[in-house]
Formats: sequence, C-alpha cells, structure tokens
Amino acid sequence: METLNERAGFLCNYEVLAVLRQQRDDRQSRIKALQQARKNGPRAEEFGTRDEIERIQPQDLHTVTFEALRYLEDAVHPTRRQTGDAVSTLLDELEQLDLTKAERLQIVNLAPTSLVELHVCIEEIVARFSEPEQEHILQLVRSHLGDEASATAAAKEAEAERVAAAAAAMDVDGPEEVDEREAQAMQEEEGLIDDVQTWTRAGDDAENDIDEVAD
Repeated sequence: METLNERAGFLCNYEVLAVLRQQRDDRQSRIKALQQARKNGPRAEEFGTRDEIERIQPQDLHTVTFEALRYLEDAVHPTRRQTGDAVSTLLDELEQLDLTKAERLQIVNLAPTSLVELHVCIEEIVARFSEPEQEHILQLVRSHLGDEASATAAAKEAEAERVAAAAAAMDVDGPEEVDEREAQAMQEEEGLIDDVQTWTRAGDDAENDIDEVAD
C-alpha cells in the first residue's frame, strides 16, 4: 500500500470532534443492527455476526475514540462552545490576513481572547503584525466565537434546537431523552463491546464442545 497524499487537508478540533461523534454513532448503529440480527437469525449466522461486530469496533479503536472525545469535550476547551457556522466564518475572515494555515488553525482551536494567548498562535507576531492588527485578530475571534460566557450561551441555544429537532425526528417524549442518549453514548458503546466479548467467549465454548463431541 502506498500513501499518495500524507496530508490532504487540515482539520480544526471542532471538525475532528464532529467526525469522531459521527463515526461513533455509526458504529453503534451497525453493532445494534448486527446484535438484533444475531438474536433473530439462525444459529449458523451467529459466528459470522460476531466476527463482523469485532471488525466494526476493535477494542483499541474504542479506547482511542473514547479518550479523544473526552479530551475535546472537556469544559476547558473552546471546542465545546463552537459551532460549524462560526468556525467557517472565522476561517474565511482569517484567510484575508497574512497567516499560515497552521496559524489560522491554532487561532480557531485555542480561540485566544488576549494578546498573550494570541502570541502563542502566531510565529514572530510582533515583527509581522502591529498592535492594532493584533487587536483586530482578537476582535475577529470575539466576534465569531465570542467570549466564554456568550459563546457558551449561543452554543447551548444551538444545541437545544438540535436536540428538539432530533427528538421530533425520533418521536421521543422530549429533549431530555435525546440529551441523555448523547451523554451516555460512550458508556453504551462500552456495553455493546462487553456483549461482543461475551458472545465471543460463548461461541468459542460452543465450538470446543462441538469438537469434543466430534472426537
């Protein structure tokens, strides 16, 4: 296998978080479907179903996903209070400035609100940008991502709208149920993996019993 493009593009933390959540939810849906098929299907399909579930969710992938989500969803990260539209708009504004892709990415990821934080994001900032220009960059961040209090409120409002729409689409009693499902997604995935491991041990025992009878 040959790697044709080592780095096709840059992803900010918000985009990484969205991808990880989507992949996690997709794996859970596929595992649940196979779990249901195993319960309803004939005995001959059991081992194939078990192997397929193990391919969908290896233990190492589960661990990496869990740790990455926990890191990105931590309250200290600005990622929690960002939205897709805000990030996209800020990146468009920053692209008009003399900044590298890596520097624009750092600004979005760290969402600096002070000059000290901005100096961490931009190399040789004093030589490249005057103080008014530095303040302009900070103002762009405040304008599109907001400070922690206002941005958190906006993110909560957007999340409430998303939850309400999801609740209506899923025909559930209310947004609390959808919130609980989102909050417990990783725990539920761990439970599914435990089920897979139980099936694996049970299947191996059954195979050993069959071999002993055949002997």
